Amino acid sequence: MRKQEEQPEGNYYDKYHTANRIERWLVENFFRKCGAVLDEARIENGSILEAGCGEGYFTQFLYQKYGGKTSLEAFDISDTCVGQAKEKCPGARFWAGSIYEIPKDCKFDLVAASEVLEHMEDPARALSQLLSVTRRYLFITVPNEPLWSALNMARGKYWGRLGNTPGHVQHWNKKTLKKLVLEKGETVRKL
Repeated sequence: MRKQEEQPEGNYYDKYHTANRIERWLVENFFRKCGAVLDEARIENGSILEAGCGEGYFTQFLYQKYGGKTSLEAFDISDTCVGQAKEKCPGARFWAGSIYEIPKDCKFDLVAASEVLEHMEDPARALSQLLSVTRRYLFITVPNEPLWSALNMARGKYWGRLGNTPGHVQHWNKKTLKKLVLEKGETVRKL
């Protein structure tokens, strides 16, 4: 039986405040691409849920993108991360909880899980939970593997783990993520 890896609270590496220009460009490009895809999601006067908000960087991005035109809720398994996220985005509602136990009494126009599924022991179950509270759109991002591991090694990190970021127990790319979503009977609009 595989030993379960301990999950770090939040991002193991602070990619949002790096001095490395290439890493900064990658993060900026990530947010630019996310914004372009989300431009197609018409949710003014709607509701957003972010699952696995971590320290709140993507929550802050969502809040800035949709402003006061939507209600925004976010949660994370870590109380520490929820506290950090609240500081970045006081206009959102936060709580601590598990992606495997999302309350079913509310539905959201947009459910986002950015850089979350790679941390899940049971990503199919996590996806089912996300779909159960999605009214219109589900937005998922994951690190593109094996590219992300190769980039980690290129910057001299995690050599003993072959570039695998601590806390990542799944490895995704467009093909494997699409397969997971299609297995749930859902359609994929953008990759």
